[in-house]
Amino acid sequence: MNLKFGSYEFEGPYQSATQMYDKPGVYLMLCRDIKNAGKFYVLDVQESEKVRTHAASSQNIVCWAKGCQGVGVLAVAVSYMEKSTEADRKKVTAYIRSIYDVPCK
Repeated sequence: MNLKFGSYEFEGPYQSATQMYDKPGVYLMLCRDIKNAGKFYVLDVQESEKVRTHAASSQNIVCWAKGCQGVGVLAVAVSYMEKSTEADRKKVTAYIRSIYDVPCK
């Protein structure tokens, strides 16, 4: 399943970062609404050369859990950008942050 955030397509949502590949890209930490399974809240957007490792070891986990507590369950979506530079990925994260209220940064 693909999800669209802004003008970008993301794979997922996945229940865990371990379901992603360790490739360059941008990932979104989401809260899937328990009352409306098709509704997601963007909790965080991050870029990395290795998205799986980055998401699985992020210090933002406390913020993600708090932001989703009582609302839904955590999920992650990813846009792989295999031939990207860090600057390319940072442009995407800045764009996503500009259109969504992202509480964890």
